[in-house]
Amino acid sequence: MSSRRFIALSEKLLVEAIRVAEKLGIPYTVLIEKILTEVLELLRYKKNLLESLTMVDAFDDIRRLGGVFLPEKSAAEILAHKSTEELSKICLELTTMTAWYAELSKVKRPLTPAEVKNSLELWVPSARVDLIKEGEGAYKFVISFVNYSREFLELSKCIAEGLLKGYGLEEHELSVGHSVLVVRVGGLSEE
Repeated sequence: MSSRRFIALSEKLLVEAIRVAEKLGIPYTVLIEKILTEVLELLRYKKNLLESLTMVDAFDDIRRLGGVFLPEKSAAEILAHKSTEELSKICLELTTMTAWYAELSKVKRPLTPAEVKNSLELWVPSARVDLIKEGEGAYKFVISFVNYSREFLELSKCIAEGLLKGYGLEEHELSVGHSVLVVRVGGLSEE
């Protein structure tokens, strides 16, 4: 068995590896070997590492947009004391911020049902997001809350609206229940 094997890489991937390697000041073959070594070692123990890398990039995007994370209990207490007008201002800010986030996300990652689901989970971390395929290109995202408040539900709706707007998903429907938000979307492709 040969100690070296040739692996076919797309021209686009090779060019990108060369660019990154030049920025780091190392040969691209060294970069590729380092990446494979580290990622394969981690994948042995953490099967969803590739999803985690996407989430790290997404968290960085939120940070650059001025997003701040608070403990859920603290956020709920703060929101409970806000007037309707103040909640509307927060909602508008969240809608704008998530729309910008989705615009940026579209540039970096393909727009798939999994990407939309990951974005909803990222922006509404205390909720469970279930993805259900309803037909060709049609999906339903069910965002359910165990510990919910009227304020969290309303802000989650604003988040979903911003994401839909930023992703350019015009074929959609939003409905709010007692402790659930349902988002139906058309025009998405699997990959």
